[in-house]
Amino acid sequence: MQDNRTERQQRFIDMAATHADDFKTRVAAHDDDSSFPHENMEAMKKSGYSALVVPKKFGGLEATPLETAMAQERLAYGDLPTAIAINMHIISISMVTDLWWVAEKEAGANREGLERLLRAVVDESIIFAAPVSDPKMNSSVGFAGVNDTTRQARKVDGGYVVSGRSGFGTMSAGADYILTTARYKDPNKGPQCVLCFFPATTKGIEIQNNWDTMSIRSSQSNDVVWNDVFVPNESVIVRPTQTWDVLANLTASRWIASGPACYIGLAQAARDYAVDWISGRIQEPFDQPMTHYPGNQLLVADMEIGIRSARAMLHQTVVPHASIQTRSSDDLVNLISCYQYVMESCFQVVDKAMRIVGGASLFKKKPLDQLYRDARAAIIHQPFGGMENKALLGRCALDLPVYTTPRSV
Repeated sequence: MQDNRTERQQRFIDMAATHADDFKTRVAAHDDDSSFPHENMEAMKKSGYSALVVPKKFGGLEATPLETAMAQERLAYGDLPTAIAINMHIISISMVTDLWWVAEKEAGANREGLERLLRAVVDESIIFAAPVSDPKMNSSVGFAGVNDTTRQARKVDGGYVVSGRSGFGTMSAGADYILTTARYKDPNKGPQCVLCFFPATTKGIEIQNNWDTMSIRSSQSNDVVWNDVFVPNESVIVRPTQTWDVLANLTASRWIASGPACYIGLAQAARDYAVDWISGRIQEPFDQPMTHYPGNQLLVADMEIGIRSARAMLHQTVVPHASIQTRSSDDLVNLISCYQYVMESCFQVVDKAMRIVGGASLFKKKPLDQLYRDARAAIIHQPFGGMENKALLGRCALDLPVYTTPRSV
């Protein structure tokens, strides 16, 4: 992987490597039966990895976006589904952390409530999930459920009652605390998006067991059903729907730092496996190993270009986001460009690794089977995957409103 790391960066990578090497011994078994790796989560709680982005003030490691990217890449090198699962926790805690930083300057903000959550991540080892995705809502319009959703909230004494359904609830199988959104029709202000924080044991939360997929199977990204779930006022943040604001900027920033990095780790694992496969392997009637085949040399060259350029683009994009001011600002052109390029590049690397290994890559006993299936998720992974969000990038580059209806709709 990359060189010229600082001592601090290396410490994060080494922590992730210790977990990755352990988790790799079980990743195939969890994939086979689509079981959630609870033992991996316990290990990351004990090491402090689950407090990766929590401020030092509360006992966390306060990793920067670049440090988070480096750690998550190394973790995914051994076990992508676990890296994707803990990534949801990392993004959720990153949002809480950033809201806490922003709240320092805002009168009346519930900074104490956010602080309690951050302390609990360290002191009580709580794990977050954020089932905000809504398959009924266009993803680019709803920003994967962060800015709008079909889930409903109604106002009651002391808070709100939330009803509806979430999809792609990554980490829901192992969460102690859950974050989601719901739409509230305010009689004076119009449609509002209510961001809610709940203990996972709150009455009315029903976590489904319906994650039976081709990719990232052990992430257990189950649906969550919200059956009239009460959330008190102190545990909500209310903002207008379909408004690109500070919270949306913070969420976008943190997603790009840690999500694509996981797929770079996957791509690196596929590349290394393929290179190891052809190194020293000789096929009759030739007397030189398969590394001497021109076709393999070209494929390896393409993989090197793909991984190195993806990593370079990611690191260049996230370095400025060490600043809360940058994370709070609109940087969508950079962020979406990076997200789309890294995800597509990583999938192409894994595809080329399979071409090198050939028919042997199709056997389930070989790791490329799972690596390829998991890589398929990269090109559709929200919040910025797919054609809808490429169009969003185009609107931003053309200086058009984020929320504008295409002429064809």
